[in-house]
Amino acid sequence: MRISSALCMASVLAPAAAQEGSPLSREIVAGVREPLPVVLSTDCGTEIDDQWAVIYLTISPEVRMLGYIGNHAANGLSGAKARDTVLDALENRLGAREHAPVLAGADGPIAAFDEPNDNEAVRFLVEQSRAFTPQNRLNVLVIGSHTDVASAILIDPSITQRIRVVMMGFDDWPGGGDPWNVKNDPAAARVVFASGVPLVVGCGEVAKRHLSFTTEEAEALLRDTGPTGRWLAECFAQFGGRFEVAGRRIWPIWDVITVAYLLGYTRDAVHHRPRIEDGLGFDHSAPQGQLTWVEWVDEGHLWPDFAAKLRAWSPR
Repeated sequence: MRISSALCMASVLAPAAAQEGSPLSREIVAGVREPLPVVLSTDCGTEIDDQWAVIYLTISPEVRMLGYIGNHAANGLSGAKARDTVLDALENRLGAREHAPVLAGADGPIAAFDEPNDNEAVRFLVEQSRAFTPQNRLNVLVIGSHTDVASAILIDPSITQRIRVVMMGFDDWPGGGDPWNVKNDPAAARVVFASGVPLVVGCGEVAKRHLSFTTEEAEALLRDTGPTGRWLAECFAQFGGRFEVAGRRIWPIWDVITVAYLLGYTRDAVHHRPRIEDGLGFDHSAPQGQLTWVEWVDEGHLWPDFAAKLRAWSPR
């Protein structure tokens, strides 16, 4: 089941406050002459899902990658190591001889709510955003900590008028909670939430429900997709089977929920924007505007699209 034209029309006709975070459906994308501009912020190297997202974005003609930012994680991953892992995925695994800039972001959380972590990646993001407007926003996908995006907002608050943040994080709605991405820099996530920037959230519960494979299922999907697909399947086998759900030993490709949203393979709801409590749960008592929450992913079309793009990929 694809998102219907009626749903797409509903997003076009929604009030302006909701439109800023509304889904970028394939039907709408099809009517846009230029591909969607994207900067990806990723803790690539933490596990395997970031590499899937990096590769999917790079091989999608609907997307124009402007840059990749590697950032830190609690397992000791540095911005430079994440950058190098992105470069490995692009150049050695995908064979992309030409690609957008890949930069090292922060090596640790922001020091305080009002103290940005300045680095070349933050300055790059601010500079890239200057070509965009409230009517034509740069899509910033966050599949790691919010450190670099929050730092860009603190350095240049006007960036919130030029970007849209699409993030993977939190356990579920309405509870919140988070085991990794937000937890790696809660202060930075609070900066993003409080800034008013248009915000889309893909959470762990939805990713686990719609974007999980057994090792055998991942191998079947990627079997005839070339060397990149074989590498992804081999890497997935290292993580597969860590969860048991309804008799299936699975592992989710968490971060691809952001790509699914961007390509129009999701169904979403607009909610008030809660505050993030000390324990990373949601405080709904004093909303800070609105956000868009991904509720469903059309994995029946998403994964065949990914596999078809891998088959069609020609390094360039």
